[in-house]
Amino acid sequence: MSPRERVLKAIALETPDRVPIDISMRTEVFEKLREHLGFSPEKSERVYEALGMDTRGTGLRMKSRWGVALTGSTYVSGGPEREGFRPVRREGRFEVGRDVWGVESIWAPDRTYTFTLSWHPLQHMGLEEYPWPEIDLDSIKWVQATRQRYEDYCLYGTVTHVFQRAWWLLGFNQTIVEMYRNSKLINQVLDRLGRLRIEQGRLLAEAGVDAFTSPDDVGAQRGLMMHPDLWRRHLKPRLAEFIRAAHSWGVKVAYHTDGDVRAILPDLVEIGLDVLDPVQPECMHPLEVKRLSKGRVCLQKTIGTQSTLPFGTPEAVKETVWERIRTLGPAGLILGPCNAVQPDVPPENLIALCEAVKSYPYA
Repeated sequence: MSPRERVLKAIALETPDRVPIDISMRTEVFEKLREHLGFSPEKSERVYEALGMDTRGTGLRMKSRWGVALTGSTYVSGGPEREGFRPVRREGRFEVGRDVWGVESIWAPDRTYTFTLSWHPLQHMGLEEYPWPEIDLDSIKWVQATRQRYEDYCLYGTVTHVFQRAWWLLGFNQTIVEMYRNSKLINQVLDRLGRLRIEQGRLLAEAGVDAFTSPDDVGAQRGLMMHPDLWRRHLKPRLAEFIRAAHSWGVKVAYHTDGDVRAILPDLVEIGLDVLDPVQPECMHPLEVKRLSKGRVCLQKTIGTQSTLPFGTPEAVKETVWERIRTLGPAGLILGPCNAVQPDVPPENLIALCEAVKSYPYA
């Protein structure tokens, strides 16, 4: 099978020739891995080929008076500096960044992935005066070129967050309060973000993506960030609308949320979700997730980035991978690290993960 066929087979809950591999990693990790594998910077793509990764990622840029943000794809080396935030000033020993939405963040010195949100635009201006970002239509050409370049790979197109973007704009505490109040403000913000997500999806579908990554972290380490009824009132119907639209375009949907989301797994099945990304074993036992989702949702990732990958041996990584395939797959399973691989993960463990997937005795 081609990588594209392999992933789509898994998403369809059918058995591929082997379990697909999906990996995202930080730039520092990628460079360390590239050097470990002996590839020059000019041959960076060979890293993904050596790992046997079956997916590639793309997305649309956004633009506004606040500036332009790149796509943030984790599947290519380089990319936007500091999670889409661009430096705007310094405050003592700290650097302040601003994204295309006007949200500001403070960054610790010598850290590329640790930041604190420090300024939420909708705490300082009314909704009627807030300058909403728009899709940079010129970036459609980049998506089309990516589709053409990776025609044999399953191409994921990333769309905007809804809940997470809302609280980045309003502040977390205010967002939760507004959701409890069912206020006009929160509904206007969520509706606007929901419409943007659908418009991004339509353009990405026309450019030929196979699946959407709809990121919207709602899970914490020990449960949802909100009462499940709040999720059902505000986020479930908007996600259901997006899934219906995606399926009408012939595109699958992967809902990305870290953490423990067991409370809403039956809801995700009900609205027709295709892929849950990730299944974080430090928060939810993968077998319980499979049971709660009634085997009707493809499970993605499942290899812990808080446990097995940074602290295990290559042999422990292999044992974990084989156990996942034996108990969860091989149908309806896509394997990989549960989040972007961090610098504390040895290259040997990442290689062991991929080799274990490829060496599993499927027959």
